[in-house]
Amino acid sequence: MPTSPPKWDAVGVFYISLCTIWTTLLLAGIAFCLYNRRIPMLRVRGLPLSFSAIALLHVYWILGQLSYPVGATMPTVLAYDIQYFGMGIYFPLGIALFQASNLRFLHIAKMQRQQFYCQEVKPNRRGKDSNASWLSRLKNMDYMNRAFLFIGIGMVVQFLLSVGMWLACAKYHPTYGVHGTELRGSTLPEQILYLGRGWEWWPTVLWQAIWTWIAAPFLIWKAWGIRDTMGWRTQTIGCCLCSLHATPMFLIATYSPAFQKVNAYFTPSQWIHVSIFMWEIFTVFVPIIEVVKLWTMSRKTKKINESMTKCNSRSSATLLPRSTSVTKNTSSSSLAEKGQVIKVLDDSAGDRLYTMDALEQTLSANANELREFAALSDFSGENIAFLNAVVKWKASWPETPNINDERQMIGAFNQALRIYAEFISPHDAEFPLNISSQSLRHMQSIFERPARILCGEKIVNEATPFDQGFELSSTSTLDIQANYTGEIPAGFDMAILDAVQDHVKYLVLTNTWPKFVRAMRRQSIGSEETDFSTESNTSFRSWISEKRARLQSLL
Repeated sequence: MPTSPPKWDAVGVFYISLCTIWTTLLLAGIAFCLYNRRIPMLRVRGLPLSFSAIALLHVYWILGQLSYPVGATMPTVLAYDIQYFGMGIYFPLGIALFQASNLRFLHIAKMQRQQFYCQEVKPNRRGKDSNASWLSRLKNMDYMNRAFLFIGIGMVVQFLLSVGMWLACAKYHPTYGVHGTELRGSTLPEQILYLGRGWEWWPTVLWQAIWTWIAAPFLIWKAWGIRDTMGWRTQTIGCCLCSLHATPMFLIATYSPAFQKVNAYFTPSQWIHVSIFMWEIFTVFVPIIEVVKLWTMSRKTKKINESMTKCNSRSSATLLPRSTSVTKNTSSSSLAEKGQVIKVLDDSAGDRLYTMDALEQTLSANANELREFAALSDFSGENIAFLNAVVKWKASWPETPNINDERQMIGAFNQALRIYAEFISPHDAEFPLNISSQSLRHMQSIFERPARILCGEKIVNEATPFDQGFELSSTSTLDIQANYTGEIPAGFDMAILDAVQDHVKYLVLTNTWPKFVRAMRRQSIGSEETDFSTESNTSFRSWISEKRARLQSLL
């Protein structure tokens, strides 16, 4: 079939324009996210994984948009070769990485709940043992690493399968291939139609069906009860729902004769490209919207604090007039059942609730509700846990510490070392604090060598500190019972953690605290509406009972 010039009709111009404009916007959105990658809500997402998936999927999306205007400018078999490898390699690899990034959401939510809310005891992980069986190594492997291993195996199998089937299928290269796989059809339209069908396309369709109709509903079910403040749940569920139509519509458009007129302008693979388009919106632009909303709240909080600092007209005791209610029992696990902070964060306090004094009073009086919110909704429970740990560490010191008392200093150093290993060290902490590289290097210069003595060596990628390495230390960070007895570094003193403490507290003030105040206010309004509704229903039932009694007396 001879090649044809490009189709520059209205449809062709639309596809080219859409491809150019959307690719430009997408690259700008990715650049925005990477530039602001240290913002907590972007840092915890694992952007390299998500954007690697988007890069693979977008290449396949571009091929779909170019098929109508420029597809006929190349030999027909070559055009189908490109489509085959795009759908057989780029799309499965991209969707596998994409679902891995969605699994990360469930993993982060689970670990935050375990470590900073439920306080569950983590099982000890065994180190790399050359004598251990492969099954034992697999069992002791980190959850995300194990998921990546299985996904990686599937990606390799899909790649080899796609290449092997192409080599075996003679209709793409008549000079070699398995007998019986030649191009069929007595007419040119029949041969072109047969190029887009066949057994070689089915493994990709099967992968797509597994990811969209088995893995995606599982993710929706697991993520449904998670209420985060960063749009990650919305992103995960939205991406899963947007992919459900792709496989059925692709098969219908490919094998149904009624779709031939539609396929001339909207190829069968475009039904898959629609889902890719929606994935890119949810993965790139939903986080951008959340970042802008966070900036707005942070700017408001900063202005309020600056204004309060200048005025300084009220004491910290009047900021929370009913702060004593926060000290009540907090054994319940539900914010609605606790209600102490709801009573505190009423509308009478106004903007004063967004100040550092209000945050510090909540942290000192009872930080349980704030820690619960940070762990379950903001995925930043490590910040509140760190602030509490530093306060307890300082409270354990005598009022006048004796720096010449070796026993006293080694005890204080061991407590600080545990704080470093649990919250700061990129080698040991499950969720390392978001601090500057300069502060991290300063902490490492004092605590890293003793930490390695107690915790052992561990491989970690410091560029992505939330992604644990394959080699696990022989001792879990939270289960350290041994004490460091060596020489205390010269830079250690009572103020060693002050800079990190101030930085984390300001991070909580401008990120987690405004969301917490708004959530508690909404909870308070919801509780009032529930109480009013209950009272109204009770009055209505009493009125019905009264009318029924009167009617019975008349009868």
